[in-house]
Amino acid sequence: MFNNAERIFFFIIGIMCAEVLSLSETGGIPTGGMGTGYVKYNARSGEFAVSGKIPPAASDMENEFSQKKSISSGFHLFAGGKSVIKARTNDESAHFPLYTARYTPLYTASDEINKVNFSLKAFCPFIPGDNPLYYQLATSPLAFFEITAENSSNAAVDVAVAMEFTNRSALQNLLGGADTGTIIIQDTCSAVSYSGNTLDGNAYLLMKCDGNSPVYSAGFKDSFAISGDLASSTGYGNCVSAKCIIPPGESVRFKFTLAWWRLFVSDTDRYGTGVNDSDNYYYHNFYTTSGDAAHFGEQYFNLVRDGVTTMVNRTMGSNFPEWYKERLLNNLYPMVNNAICAKDGRTAFWEGQYPVIGSIDQAQHASLWFTFNWPKNQWHELQYWSRTAHTGINEDTTLKGQIHHDFNQGPEKFTFDAHFMCPWDNYLRNDYWYCPNSTTWSDLNVMAIFKLYELMLATGDRDSLLVYYPKILLTAERLLLQCTQSQSRLPLNTRSTYDSDNFILPQYVSGISLVAFLAMEELAKFSGDTLTAQKFREWYTAARSEFRTVLFNTEFCNRRSNAEGDIAGYSWGNFFSLESIMDADVINTGCQRLWNVYAVETRNKLGSWHFYTCDHWGGAEIARGAPDTAMSLFKLDYDYHHDSNRSYVFWQSLWNSNKTHDSYVTAPSAWRSYFQMTGYMIDNANNRLWIRPKVPSSMEGKITNAPLPNPGGWGMLNYQETPSTPGSFTQSIRVMFDSLVAVNELVLKNNTGSDTPFIKVNNLTPETGSFTVTTQDWGIEKNIRIAFATPLSIDKNGISVQASSQPISVNPSRPIKARSRLSILSGSLNIGKPIRFSTGSAGTITVELLSLNGAKLATLYKQNVLEAGNHSFIWNGATRGTRGLTTQIMILRISSPDGCVSRQVIVNGH
Repeated sequence: MFNNAERIFFFIIGIMCAEVLSLSETGGIPTGGMGTGYVKYNARSGEFAVSGKIPPAASDMENEFSQKKSISSGFHLFAGGKSVIKARTNDESAHFPLYTARYTPLYTASDEINKVNFSLKAFCPFIPGDNPLYYQLATSPLAFFEITAENSSNAAVDVAVAMEFTNRSALQNLLGGADTGTIIIQDTCSAVSYSGNTLDGNAYLLMKCDGNSPVYSAGFKDSFAISGDLASSTGYGNCVSAKCIIPPGESVRFKFTLAWWRLFVSDTDRYGTGVNDSDNYYYHNFYTTSGDAAHFGEQYFNLVRDGVTTMVNRTMGSNFPEWYKERLLNNLYPMVNNAICAKDGRTAFWEGQYPVIGSIDQAQHASLWFTFNWPKNQWHELQYWSRTAHTGINEDTTLKGQIHHDFNQGPEKFTFDAHFMCPWDNYLRNDYWYCPNSTTWSDLNVMAIFKLYELMLATGDRDSLLVYYPKILLTAERLLLQCTQSQSRLPLNTRSTYDSDNFILPQYVSGISLVAFLAMEELAKFSGDTLTAQKFREWYTAARSEFRTVLFNTEFCNRRSNAEGDIAGYSWGNFFSLESIMDADVINTGCQRLWNVYAVETRNKLGSWHFYTCDHWGGAEIARGAPDTAMSLFKLDYDYHHDSNRSYVFWQSLWNSNKTHDSYVTAPSAWRSYFQMTGYMIDNANNRLWIRPKVPSSMEGKITNAPLPNPGGWGMLNYQETPSTPGSFTQSIRVMFDSLVAVNELVLKNNTGSDTPFIKVNNLTPETGSFTVTTQDWGIEKNIRIAFATPLSIDKNGISVQASSQPISVNPSRPIKARSRLSILSGSLNIGKPIRFSTGSAGTITVELLSLNGAKLATLYKQNVLEAGNHSFIWNGATRGTRGLTTQIMILRISSPDGCVSRQVIVNGH
């Protein structure tokens, strides 16, 4: 077992020894849209390959270049009479959804002319943002390739670039349509149309160039090496090209758009609907041919390129370790490999490794990336889960609201028909082969609640929430029934994703259920359902106490290699910025025991399921303030699943293997650790913003230029914490967003060491009346809550925030008045009990109750005190207006001639 110093040493040495600038040798990225299939270009071999025709794209579970490599393909380059056919380079890197390469120059060092350098960008059609155009692009069957030719010589150079793609491998047709296509040459573009019948599908290769007066050609490559032109005597070909003169010191972009269009239909009626299964593709709502898709994609080529490049550059532009940022990006491969988007809106994800489509227990761990960038994808998936949940009609009535495990009745090995998902509203079905009846799984219900809550936070879309809230409420009631059937406030006798060994492990489902109860309270509040909110708060309170009594024992986090599930609920709750569901000693003991389990694990320190180990345990370590331990875990994962076998980066397995084509769906869960280390969460429903960073020691208390995903427009965080006095820190924060974000409440971590910290927001302090400040004690987590009198607008100009235990200068030319010893000593208000406070001077004291958003609700006390010191008064349960108050969390504010202070308290009213 390592002590804390040894852990930190291990972490730092690991970073120092393995820092890399880019991830190469991956074989290229899967380039396509969500649920569309993909094309892959490998700059090292200079060749193209494609995914299988049956969705999900990667379900063939094999290297594309072994079976589905084009028999003749690549980029051909020409400059000043010199050429290279099928250009290759080892100077390439993958930062999904962007793949870049720099080709070996065609010139020698002694050349004074023809110094043209060629570089590549290959990218998917992904622009983050809750925008109909962006979602259409994201679900389009498009692969984009751009080659930039830069003339660094002292003379103009004749330059041409061609892309070749033969639509056939040695064994089969690839994208649908003809092997070579009809050539189309116009003044503004050239294209190859690989036409085919409706059942076979078709493909389309389109090219444009932004050079001056380019000459377009299409055909075959035979003459390209000599002249930079393509030719065809038959009107068919497999190449497109453009040629232009590039002046000295200038560059030209050659842009290629490859599109495809397929059908996905069955000859069987697997689900008894009376018609054969016909899922087809979501892009069928937009295009009737691949040519339609290609021309649409080309219209937005620059927009997509700039959007993807910006997303990658912003992710890579922070001061987090390079390997960590690469892991964030390249773990996004399930966007293409695993996504399924049917024409009628049904949306799901292939689990990967197993022939199961759905797996909400696994897929919800990865959902945050979609939710905070393309929430429409997750609204569609939520609709599918909720409409196929059990209804209690023609079945056991107690099953009402129970979520299924999957959508396709997955067999042990994929069959053709198993690729088709069940229809809308099909709830009387079995689930996958291993567990056909998953009605005893409570985590399926929890994850459906998480999905709606995550969407509420990301979008604030109350209209959509009110559509799905009644269905998710049935699911939540089903979860409560599973607790009751366990004779508990926890679902102790239910099963979950961790029960693969066929025995019940209640720690995981109980922990995440506690988070679900809190999420339901917030969902109910936002929906205006006060009684349900109160019900789930009361249920949570009893269940939290029971968790400690029943489950915090010698087995907690201490018995097996997948014990990280025991602490998962705490990690989930922290990610959602909900209160801590476990006491500090439970969390710290659990994490220490997990370290003991994995420190001696010789087979694999990442555990049985590395995504869960990183997400559950790693997330808990970050949440409790030990990000170095989490980063050492993530670094092990990177070394094994990324660096040591790079050709399998986009094929990661759930199990302890980096040599199988499994493409597991949970990989984007890596972003949860990023949200937790930046301390970022945005609640667009209630206009709340959390910034509570947990900074790894290697970053020396700083976070610089860290992107903040948000559907309405990304933001950026700059943060620094510096010691101010022993045991306390001063925080300096700057936050901006690309689009306007209105904030009613800003929540910071409280590492100031003070219950009455000094706060400055945009050079304003609480004394101006612009905001109130309260401190909040969640046990292991402590917060500062800043409630604004009017919404604070955050745009590209950003806001600045400072928090400290020491006075903060507002205007250097004005002396700062020392803060008096005014403080609130009571943490709760009870009828007939004293409310205690302390003041540093005599004068009129006013004690008021405020709502959590800062609105004044009641005056409890207003008296003149004759001397400084500790004072108290008895509250009789009424306000000065004799209006009673119910039990709830409020803000208690005390004002005196010296100023005012506030803190959050529990009001036990009547």
